[in-house]
Amino acid sequence: MADSSQTQLAYIEESTYGTTPATPEFTRQRFTGEGLKASRQNITSNEIRPDRNVPDLIQVAGTAEGAVNFELSYGAFDDWIASFMYSDWSTNVIKNGVAQKSFTIEKLFETGATDQYFRYLGAIANTFSLDISAQQIVTGSFGFMAKGSTLTQAAIASSTYVDAPTNEIMDAATGFASLTSSDITSPNILSLTLNGTNNLRQKPVVGSIDSLGVGAGRFQLTGTMDVYFENSEAFDLFLDGTATDLSFKIGEASELNYEFEIPRLKFEDGDVLAGGNDQDLVARLSYTALYDPTEDCTLKITRTPAA
Repeated sequence: MADSSQTQLAYIEESTYGTTPATPEFTRQRFTGEGLKASRQNITSNEIRPDRNVPDLIQVAGTAEGAVNFELSYGAFDDWIASFMYSDWSTNVIKNGVAQKSFTIEKLFETGATDQYFRYLGAIANTFSLDISAQQIVTGSFGFMAKGSTLTQAAIASSTYVDAPTNEIMDAATGFASLTSSDITSPNILSLTLNGTNNLRQKPVVGSIDSLGVGAGRFQLTGTMDVYFENSEAFDLFLDGTATDLSFKIGEASELNYEFEIPRLKFEDGDVLAGGNDQDLVARLSYTALYDPTEDCTLKITRTPAA
């Protein structure tokens, strides 16, 4: 029987959508849990029978999707970030764009003499999230949408595997540089989240169980921020509907870090509540990121490699 603690995830970028490259060199991936699965759409026959029985269940479509959870570390997820951003890293900077990137993702279960290889072809990162909270490590997830999936009991002929980068896991204590904003003076935060989606959709086609491909919708980025209520600056931005910006850095001080920049956003909800005695007052704000014409993007990420 297979054990979850021996599961291996690996991936390779596809040059042709939905097709695993020949003699692939897979990269093993770091992760804390996953929900990748194949699904099938079935329709129950409505044929009328005198004995009242249901004659058949007909399979009419198949897809594959699911999330991969992770603890953030430098370099391990750059390819997947590029897929989510629909873009390429250029001089260690990436902005959300329109260039589709797909992967074959392989999930290996060790079952003794015969291993089980689940492969998800045409997998594109539909969603991306980060959770940054005081006294915690930085965690997140990627949600993939794929063209289809296969199950076999053997590795692909001539395939090889390389290990994921082994950089340290990032935390929200010494590994977090203070959040900055042009309109908020030195905010001290308790937590910050980012939740992005490409609003992907499957493209069903006559003649195939699998979809024709994946269509891209709007790039949308939302999130929340809990900030100690030291002044009214952040809350005034919410009340007035005024656009602002946010940026923060995660990782080591001078290298092996990421800077996330949201050049334009608006707070769409907020509250400051005295929930009871012996508590800090915290402003809880939710935001929506918006297109910024100066940066020509909604989200910009800058990475700093080792010197």
